Amino acid sequence: MNKSVLPHKIVKGRKVINLENYFTYYFAAIANRLSRGASAMYREKFGVGVVEWRCMVMLALKDGVSAASISSVSGVNKSLVSRSLAKLEKLDYVEDCDKSTSRKPRFLKFTSSGKELYDQMLELTLQREKKLRKGLSAAEIKELLRMLKILFNNADELDQLDYHIELDTNDV
Repeated sequence: MNKSVLPHKIVKGRKVINLENYFTYYFAAIANRLSRGASAMYREKFGVGVVEWRCMVMLALKDGVSAASISSVSGVNKSLVSRSLAKLEKLDYVEDCDKSTSRKPRFLKFTSSGKELYDQMLELTLQREKKLRKGLSAAEIKELLRMLKILFNNADELDQLDYHIELDTNDV
């Protein structure tokens, strides 16, 4: 691999992470900044946080979504998703698709007030996305999305394999 893009460097004779080339650093830093800003804005304006928003995004795509399904697609811990859905239900933004039973898993959908809240939050979210994309051409956005999908799939594979990876110092 070309040394100029390696995720590590040698400092004082030791191998250390080179933040300039370390994907994980950028993903974590960007995600943290975006989540922190969005969560503060959502809490101030709407009384819900970023995890509730992520749940709402999934509910907008399909009625009858379970906590496990939201967790699987979003990558958010299932217990955190369940607590967020309980909060949304308490605020009367979501309800059980089948109120006649207490079966598990529960499948939830928006209430009318939940749909209204989602529409308001969506507009702010799209404004933030527009600002994030500033300076990128349509072709660059398309290429970035293509590469992110590859990395997303690689991360999914890593998630499944991490406990079985043997340390190979020649591979890094």
